[in-house]
Amino acid sequence: MTAGYSVADSPDGLGSASHPGTGQAAAVGWLERLRTLAKRMCVVPTPYAQADLGALQRVGDPGLSAAATSSAGDIVDQILGVTSVRGATIFGDGPLTPGAVDLLNGQGSTVALAAADCSAQDSATGEPMIADVSPRRLSPQVVLAPFDPAVGAALAGVGTDPALPTYVDSSLSVPLNHDSVVARRQDAIGSMLWRALQPEADPRDQILVPPLKWSPQPDDAAAMLTTLATTVRSGLAVPRPLDAVINESAAVAAGQSAGAELAGDTRGRFDDSVVATVSSQVGRLNGLTAALTTDPRTGLTGLQYTAPLREDMLRALSQTEPPESRNDLARQRLAVVGTTIDDLFGAVTIVNPGGSYTLATEHSPLPLAVRNDLAVPIRVRLQVDAPPGMTVTDLGEQEVPPGYLPLRVPIEVHFTQRVAVDVTLRTPDGLPLGEPVRLSVHSNAYGKVLFAITLTGGTVLALLVGRRLYHRFRGQPDPADLDRPRRASTGGRE
Repeated sequence: MTAGYSVADSPDGLGSASHPGTGQAAAVGWLERLRTLAKRMCVVPTPYAQADLGALQRVGDPGLSAAATSSAGDIVDQILGVTSVRGATIFGDGPLTPGAVDLLNGQGSTVALAAADCSAQDSATGEPMIADVSPRRLSPQVVLAPFDPAVGAALAGVGTDPALPTYVDSSLSVPLNHDSVVARRQDAIGSMLWRALQPEADPRDQILVPPLKWSPQPDDAAAMLTTLATTVRSGLAVPRPLDAVINESAAVAAGQSAGAELAGDTRGRFDDSVVATVSSQVGRLNGLTAALTTDPRTGLTGLQYTAPLREDMLRALSQTEPPESRNDLARQRLAVVGTTIDDLFGAVTIVNPGGSYTLATEHSPLPLAVRNDLAVPIRVRLQVDAPPGMTVTDLGEQEVPPGYLPLRVPIEVHFTQRVAVDVTLRTPDGLPLGEPVRLSVHSNAYGKVLFAITLTGGTVLALLVGRRLYHRFRGQPDPADLDRPRRASTGGRE
């Protein structure tokens, strides 16, 4: 938005009709304030679009998983001009599931800031349970630094859009809309102070994690920040930088064995059909991206060109959407992504001449043209399905720049007739591009028969000429002329 933007006229954002946006100045001012604030505070990246890492593990694409975890920090650093804290993965909206731990194992060492396991009451004593927020190791690469889910739920109830995070046990569900804005604000403040005011609480450390999609109003923010400042000034709390929390959590869990129990997926789990759609789409997109190269004019790479579609897939798996509508919204977004991917594949095609080709000789090349409507070059291969009697030379990989690329396909024909030739365009890995084209080709080449006839006729003609010259040089009439009538003499004698 800071560089100028257009707003689609259609409510669903589709279609070509649009009008210029009017918020460029506001976006520039907001981003500058955010950059100034980020330089004075600790900044940590969250998973891209707050994507469900458990669902991504089920998708099983390493590139998409890296885009959700490792690449998010690079984007934050580039936009804000800071060096964000690495080594932490924040689960602010959903539970840390075994699938998410499996995904994080492949991304390097990390400390997961996620909700502790807590139910309404202890099944053995019937007493209310206090969440265990002690760090513990879940795998060789992942350490859990838990926060109290009850505190997180109270924070999620603040603001204009209160919600119950999906990491909260269903037995703790309460009707949030029955409380006033002030009551929900008081609940959040009380939950923040509870552990600091309870001497028997063990451990006394506490991580406060509000939902990643949060709607506190100015009065809410002022009250909560004032409460935190008061606890610090009164000595009830001591603030700790995030990198210290990461290092201390990893050190505490250093001697533990991996393999702690985790809860499975809860409400808001993405359907298998949604996961299968993402897996199919990212597979096709990866195949297309592998064929794209860098545009020397702009420096745009194929990976950068297709990155928005991968990011849209991550948005489709976002945990910030309400659990009851999460899957429907994902299907809508993925439908748009799928249409766009189809358009990209259809943007590279063979130009259909709409007529027929006539080959003058048996070695006449077949002229073709490839059209590339993408913004970057693409490597392609031609597949020519020739009929018997026609031999086609493989051109190998061809790099097609944006625009048109004329090609001349060497062929050899051994017949004289009109035939249909099917030509298909594919990526080097075999994915079809555009629509196949059927060409009508007429050959005037007679092949070996024509060569034999020509050779025989030339030999006969050479023999006849040689015989005539032989008899003429010897002064003898050519036997071929003996049956012709003699011409009358013009010398004066009869």
